[in-house]
Amino acid sequence: MAKLSDLVNVNINRDTIRIQNAEIPVVFTMKSFPYVEEAYGKPYHIFERDINRMLEKGKVTLGKKEVKLMNALIYAMVRSGGTDCTPAEIENAIPLSDLPDIFEVAFGIFNRQSFQKSDMEKIKTEKKR
Repeated sequence: MAKLSDLVNVNINRDTIRIQNAEIPVVFTMKSFPYVEEAYGKPYHIFERDINRMLEKGKVTLGKKEVKLMNALIYAMVRSGGTDCTPAEIENAIPLSDLPDIFEVAFGIFNRQSFQKSDMEKIKTEKKR
């Protein structure tokens, strides 16, 4: 029997970000939502609203709330990409001076995903694994 990986690219949704010169696999999928909520401490729709408000300003300053939003997205993507870590480890692993560039890459990946409102409803009943 053929393996799926022999027939198609099974990493089509997988990208990487660079933290301390290490390539970390990241992905944003439905399983990322609970990780966002864990790191941000609020429901996903609040996170999404807050990140949109942050970006509507045009120029992002690195205040406490902005740093928390950025780290929550990065954490969710790192966890979904298969790397075990905690929100505190992500926060402590990324120097503040590197955060905007890493966030820019992560946000680009996040923006490429398109979820419908019905998808968002599904996360209310799903638990992270």
